[in-house]
Amino acid sequence: MTNVARAVAMLNRLRELGVGDVVVCGGSRNAPLIGGLTSANCELRTANVFTFVDERSAAFFALGRIKRDGVPVAVITTSGTAVAELLPATIEAFYSGLPLILITADRPARYRGTGAPQTIDQVGIFGGYAATELEKWNRATPLHINIEFDEPLIDE
Repeated sequence: MTNVARAVAMLNRLRELGVGDVVVCGGSRNAPLIGGLTSANCELRTANVFTFVDERSAAFFALGRIKRDGVPVAVITTSGTAVAELLPATIEAFYSGLPLILITADRPARYRGTGAPQTIDQVGIFGGYAATELEKWNRATPLHINIEFDEPLIDE
């Protein structure tokens, strides 16, 4: 399955969860997700999409939307330390019982521990503050979906 097809499949799952707003912080690694949002096969292509340069601000903006509308909001980021910038809002969402969904692009697992750029350990980075299994998510805490993309990023 291509990167873009995997991204679209995951984004379609978000629509099933009731996501109507997507907050995007652009970067090269999350290009399949951003491209997927505009795909004819993506059910989220009609979502409200907001773009931010700063991940921390994006995540807190998403919390405001969740509080206003009472539905999950997804934040999409690139890899590396950009993911770490989501931690403060994730903790806030956890203690407030808010359904913040964090979609983080990642390099393939084989790059971890090699010194390759942007290869911090993103898996489980939010510890107990975010669920990591969509099927077990209770919608009362944040959800972290870390999706690995290999080169070429845009592969269709």
